[in-house]
Amino acid sequence: MDALAPPEPFRALLLFFLGSCIGSFLNVCITRLPAGESILVPASHCRSCKEPLPLRANLPLISYLLLRARCVLCGARIPVRYFLVELGAAVAALACHQRVGAGPRLGVHLSFVCALVAAAVIDLETGIIPDAISVYGMAAAFALSWCAPALAIADFPSPGGSLLGALCGGGVLLATAAGYRAATGRDGLGGGDVKLLAMIGSFAGWERVPGILAVSALAGSVCGIGLACVRKDVSLRTPLPFAPFLCLGALLWLY
Repeated sequence: MDALAPPEPFRALLLFFLGSCIGSFLNVCITRLPAGESILVPASHCRSCKEPLPLRANLPLISYLLLRARCVLCGARIPVRYFLVELGAAVAALACHQRVGAGPRLGVHLSFVCALVAAAVIDLETGIIPDAISVYGMAAAFALSWCAPALAIADFPSPGGSLLGALCGGGVLLATAAGYRAATGRDGLGGGDVKLLAMIGSFAGWERVPGILAVSALAGSVCGIGLACVRKDVSLRTPLPFAPFLCLGALLWLY
């Protein structure tokens, strides 16, 4: 079968299911990382009643629908984000397979996409980007750059390219933040955004950083202007989470 051909029905169903399981784990990371909690222990539990969840409440996508977005134990409402992240990861698994085929490349691309999803959602909900995603992601990308030839991942940056991508991504945003601070006296970008673009650059390579940043800035500007036009409580000076736009720029530019 052609590596870039659409997967056969059974393989597509398996990819979709595995992707939804990855999305379920992403929800754990999104919920626990900002709180400084372990993503491994304790087992899945309701955030309201703190009780461990039974198996029937842990089925990706299905449990949310069958339980009508309510905790099976206490009836507390489950945020729709849980369902959307699981669905998004499932679709991402199919999309990454369509883009790069099976094998190690699929694992690398899907891991990168899932890291972007987690960073975007966490920034939207909390206004922070955990180092567990950006800093550890950079370390993983640099380590992978040495292993990529042995794994036949031809489109991954070399060790030098990965390092230069991180320096270019982080450096451009750091300079932008410093310039904005000097010109306005206000902070325009946080350190989390700087580290996130450095992580993106380490995966994408320095050549793609300008395009990713341009798409991100354009998307953020359009969104900010649109919100300012339709909402009275939002102005052009209202700070917006930038990670979702960086992640969107990375996905659009890379894929």
